[in-house]
Amino acid sequence: MHLARWSDVGQLEVADVALVPPAHDEVQIEIGSAGICGSDLHFFRGDFPARMGGTPGHEFGGTVSAVGADVKHVKEGDLVGVEPLLRCGMCPFCISGDYHVCADRAVIGEKHNGGMAQFTIVPGLVAFKAPQGIDSELVALAEPLACSVHGFDKVRLRGHETVFILGAGSIGLTAILAARANGAHTIVLARYPHQQAAARSLGADEVIGEDEAGVARMEELRRARVVDVAVETVGGNGDTLMQAQLIVRPKGKVVVLGVFSGGPVNINPLHLAAREVEIIGSMTYARSEGHADYQIALNIIQDYAEESRCLVTHRFSLDEVNTAFATALDKTSKSIKVQLKPNG
Repeated sequence: MHLARWSDVGQLEVADVALVPPAHDEVQIEIGSAGICGSDLHFFRGDFPARMGGTPGHEFGGTVSAVGADVKHVKEGDLVGVEPLLRCGMCPFCISGDYHVCADRAVIGEKHNGGMAQFTIVPGLVAFKAPQGIDSELVALAEPLACSVHGFDKVRLRGHETVFILGAGSIGLTAILAARANGAHTIVLARYPHQQAAARSLGADEVIGEDEAGVARMEELRRARVVDVAVETVGGNGDTLMQAQLIVRPKGKVVVLGVFSGGPVNINPLHLAAREVEIIGSMTYARSEGHADYQIALNIIQDYAEESRCLVTHRFSLDEVNTAFATALDKTSKSIKVQLKPNG
């Protein structure tokens, strides 16, 4: 089979390796679609050290091509998505369903070969049968969506509340769907016109830009005290966390979904205390309340399948993997979600 693997900083190679059968508790998947995530771009840029020879890809969907003897919940021919978290399964966090903070947690596509290959093998417990009516391209969107599902679950988002989403990359845009599934009112801050168009297509109630009118509107929202939950999805090293803190109403909540790779950022502790604003960190997804955030994300994708398709803006073959990464990195490409089609 063909697979992509890291060969240098900012460089992947496509290689041929033997296809092996799954172990007794594993599932072999023929990959239909694999998305490029912002964290993948961190490795591509060299912000984080990539595992040389490793195959990236933690957003993917495909068809079960073989199952181990002990796997009963999926069978050959099933379309599945993969919740890409590995864990020990024995610590108190794993037992409670909070395996996303297990000390031995690892991510498929980082420490374990991922979905940018014609086939991959994963533990059976992380393979979820997809709902009817969606395909591998939509299934691959469930992973970023599950991050918002988890974040909104942590703040107990309710249907009458207003959510302000800072950023309109794939996390920010999928957050619209997660908020809509909760019945919440959504306002999105989107920098680029193509992101603004996507936010409207996904059903955002209001979309504002980072222009003078947008700044004025944010001040109006702040003064009106209407934002119950602000969601930071940008990360990096900007001032978006401060923006999120300032726009929520007194006793409002800020959910941090963005990855801040540039070191410490500013907050205003006095403002937090005086207005009793809560800042809540949220990491990936889990099964903390007895339900899997990833399964909920798959169900939301099924409910909003037609709207979700607009998120996939570019599609490439596996042989074009470096072009695909460069496209995802290039702001002028107007990309939102770039996907590889390893068997297309």
